[in-house]
Amino acid sequence: MSATPSKSADLAKLVAAFVVAALAVALGGWWLLTRTGGVDGRVFHSGDRPASMTIGPNGWFAYSDDEGEWVEHAPTGERWGGERLYGSPVLTSDGTAVSTLGPDVRIARASGLVVTEGSDLLVAHGDKELLPGDEVEVIGLSTQHAAVVSCLSPAGQARLGKDVPGGRLVVSGVALEDGQVDWSHDTEVGCATRLATLYPHGLPEQRHVLLTPAEETTQALDLDTGAIAETWQQAPRGRVIVRQDEAVHRSGDTVSVTSLRSGKELARTSCPGARLDGIGESGGRLAAEGTPLVRCGDSVRLLGDDGFVTVDSPPVEESQEVADGHSVVFDRFLISRSGDSLTLRDALVGKDVGAVDVPEGYRISTNDLRGRLIVFYRPADKLLSDAAESSFHIVDTRTAALVATTDNDLSPGAEVSTDGYAVLGEFVERRRTRPSYSKAWLVGVEDVQRPS
Repeated sequence: MSATPSKSADLAKLVAAFVVAALAVALGGWWLLTRTGGVDGRVFHSGDRPASMTIGPNGWFAYSDDEGEWVEHAPTGERWGGERLYGSPVLTSDGTAVSTLGPDVRIARASGLVVTEGSDLLVAHGDKELLPGDEVEVIGLSTQHAAVVSCLSPAGQARLGKDVPGGRLVVSGVALEDGQVDWSHDTEVGCATRLATLYPHGLPEQRHVLLTPAEETTQALDLDTGAIAETWQQAPRGRVIVRQDEAVHRSGDTVSVTSLRSGKELARTSCPGARLDGIGESGGRLAAEGTPLVRCGDSVRLLGDDGFVTVDSPPVEESQEVADGHSVVFDRFLISRSGDSLTLRDALVGKDVGAVDVPEGYRISTNDLRGRLIVFYRPADKLLSDAAESSFHIVDTRTAALVATTDNDLSPGAEVSTDGYAVLGEFVERRRTRPSYSKAWLVGVEDVQRPS
């Protein structure tokens, strides 16, 4: 004869079932928040239009969906928009979007839109024999001004990068507050000159931008005044790096650091074959989160508060990998591998940050903006693939924690901000049995904590 279950036993089972269900819901919710498609980690946003997602400083990003185009703050969820932003806007630390449309500059924010027309740039320049060009590009951003370059010429309708008779490049300072053109700088070079790189997304505002009006000349333009703060002769692109108000300049085997405010030399170092560490296509601009690095053979010199600090380990080389049992220096971090574990050490202050699992075969993405994140990537081994693919491990250098990991199907390259956010994308080409497909993710740290 079987025993009859007691009412208390039934209640206990019911409670247990409820607890298990609640845990399942909670864990399922956590999984949905931390995993979206092929990305694990802290995902703030995902969408199906990778080309339209743009990152900015201070946790801001822009994207489009079926309802319009938006600017959103990842840490708080604050959002504005709905109207068309045009192109890929440059974002400021307060979420203002600066974009260009033909010869006009558009400054959009939650409170409204201000348009600075190409004719306004011409009036500020003051040469009545010239006409506005057909396009304008953003090359710099300070807390007060957007610096834009245009081609002014007698015939007008000129395009940047084209050889235009009588045309010359003019840099204009457009006030972010009201769109007024506060200054105009005539570079006195033709419109075909590659004067400066476009402003990199994810970089915070800086007072100076580097211009290269001639092959062997680099200038630092003050974006608040429109004046040239410093000129370096025999200094082609790549010989000068600007970080906030500091200019780091290499001449031969000597590297010097100069204040762009006072003109005083702040530090100096030299070594045989000295080279400034490349910082990708950011036009020689380094944010406060980045550290100027001088390559000296198998060692490096890092710029600290009291001058240069020597670290007796090699810089990351072309392979961009950290071999097992070896160490390399990237930015201010000494990165050492033991098996699948990487240890990060802040070499500038001599303090360990922590360890993180990044499998062998992953490379350091050296072209990203230097700052809070280090992107490790591994190209997919698909020699016959129609499209290149990669997987990523993105590491927070303040905690040595993984911000995001991905599968092997993402598009190469991540767009990174200096303060801890990144945009990843995936594109699948149309095949016989499936349509084309695309997706984008914004991942990042929980809180923005920029250097003061």
